Amino acid sequence: MSKIRQDSMKDLGTIETGLQRPTSRRGFVRIIGAGSAAAMLPALVSCEGDSIAVPIQPGGPGSGGGGTTPPGGPAPVTGVSFDLRTDAGFLRLVQVLEEVEAAFYTAVVASSNFNTFFPAEERELFVDLRDAEIIHLEVVRAGLGSQAVPSLRNNINTATLNTFLASRASIIAAARGFETLGVSGLNGSGKYLQDARNLLFAGKIVSVEARHLAALRDISVPGGTANTAFASDDTIDAMGRDIKLEAGDIIARAAATNILLPNTLAAQPISNQPTATQGVPTTNFITPTP
Repeated sequence: MSKIRQDSMKDLGTIETGLQRPTSRRGFVRIIGAGSAAAMLPALVSCEGDSIAVPIQPGGPGSGGGGTTPPGGPAPVTGVSFDLRTDAGFLRLVQVLEEVEAAFYTAVVASSNFNTFFPAEERELFVDLRDAEIIHLEVVRAGLGSQAVPSLRNNINTATLNTFLASRASIIAAARGFETLGVSGLNGSGKYLQDARNLLFAGKIVSVEARHLAALRDISVPGGTANTAFASDDTIDAMGRDIKLEAGDIIARAAATNILLPNTLAAQPISNQPTATQGVPTTNFITPTP
């Protein structure tokens, strides 16, 4: 049996386990998050070699999700760019999104109003989201090796972050926005990936991110979509396809949130577009109610 097939079966087995024991949609995030993150590890193709580091424990030293600037820490990173002629270019973009998500959820869980804004079950969801995103970040960073983007832990715009943390509604809205970027970006990038193992890896991540988004939609139902938010019609197009954005649109939307300090990204963050051999852009589709 091929290694790729073995990895796929592990992932599908994890999903099946979760579906058979759906204690809650939020609980399913924990099941699918932990299992799929573990299953990702053998599949990610290092862009400079074959070594993959074991992810560090969430919240531990060097977890990348600290959310605050450590004394004496490195200066903020500037001029991050993406060469989309390579799989590494797309994975660097994935890493940036994971850096933001890990820092955001870590700040949410650590915020003074966390227990006030959210009941116990929802707090459990956010803790699971934090841990899952930290693991995703460390897996992507390890796979990229020397081509990884330097840690962006000191590039988080605290003024914007504090705005997000101001209320339950703003936290959920920001979380859904970040997860929407992740899902639509991975959906839009898949066609350009040239190594089947990287495509498999991206598929595993987007599967988990989509469940994060669904769980977040489930705890704050958009108006007029009661009982359907978890998998609402507005998240698919007329052909039944999921949300999808090209890389340039992902970068523009991420920049518009101002969650990263100015100049974190280069003035022209895409240094090279994908070649025609890799694929061609297709029509974007994004839900009006992330």
